Amino acid sequence: MKIAVLALVLLCACGPTPPNEPVTQLAHDGSDTIVVNGRHPTQLELRALDAAGLPVPGAAVQYVRVGGDSIPLDSSGTVTCTPSGAVEVLATAGQARQHLTILCRVVEYVRVAGPFQFVLGDALLSRPRSVQVDAYDLSAKRIAPIAYSIGVMDTSIAVVHGRVLFPRRRGITALGARSGDRDIGAGVHVYQRVSALDALDTLLRVPPDERLFAVPLLLQPGEMRRQRLPPGDWMLTMVPESDTSKNRIRLRIEGSRCTDHFLNTPRRWGCAAGTGAAVVLYREQGSPRATDSTSYLLVRWLFS
Repeated sequence: MKIAVLALVLLCACGPTPPNEPVTQLAHDGSDTIVVNGRHPTQLELRALDAAGLPVPGAAVQYVRVGGDSIPLDSSGTVTCTPSGAVEVLATAGQARQHLTILCRVVEYVRVAGPFQFVLGDALLSRPRSVQVDAYDLSAKRIAPIAYSIGVMDTSIAVVHGRVLFPRRRGITALGARSGDRDIGAGVHVYQRVSALDALDTLLRVPPDERLFAVPLLLQPGEMRRQRLPPGDWMLTMVPESDTSKNRIRLRIEGSRCTDHFLNTPRRWGCAAGTGAAVVLYREQGSPRATDSTSYLLVRWLFS
């Protein structure tokens, strides 16, 4: 008899515990529209709150479709955006009622402008940069709005706050962007401004992951400079990359096997330099006289 009573007490103790405070409101980041970009089941996460705005432990939220497209939704709030569309939902918990619009915008692929290049020591090129993420459907139509997240692999080199990328120290890392169940990566290259072209002689004296030099350039019409490039695999980039003017500074690479339009970028080369390699920078004779406009040669070690 005592065993039966004890078992009954234990059974009652293990049952669900009702919330201590009544639920009076439901919250979801201050918005009644939830964007879902993935094709896999996604759990809607509304927070059950009491009158003081505090979470109510153990409160179960129920979801009921009240309109919109035929998008799979169960009572626990799991939505599966197999087709794109919109569904109207009523969420309830205790005394709280919340109408929601679920926007299903299935992402097929995402894009982010990259790589991101910074030059420490330059007032303009060291500024933080906003990260723009674009998403597209199967027909290559741009999707909006989207929900996405971004992050940086090595936060000692660069860090993300909100949607803004901040450089921290010289080095190479990667930024990742994800929307729904699709993601993409982009390089983050943080260069250090050096004083002159002959600083390239010191490239091999620093650790490989810090071999990122930004050489400021200001050449007058007809002027040419030549500098030895240490042996190794290098990426060389002229900044600004989109400069197509007749007045632009031009680059020639000697004693090296190079691929132009490296990473599908104009004025960027990937090079395997031999012992006699050199870079030659020149501005054509007859070009307008350069004043205070400055460009950079970015030199970066390429890892195997």
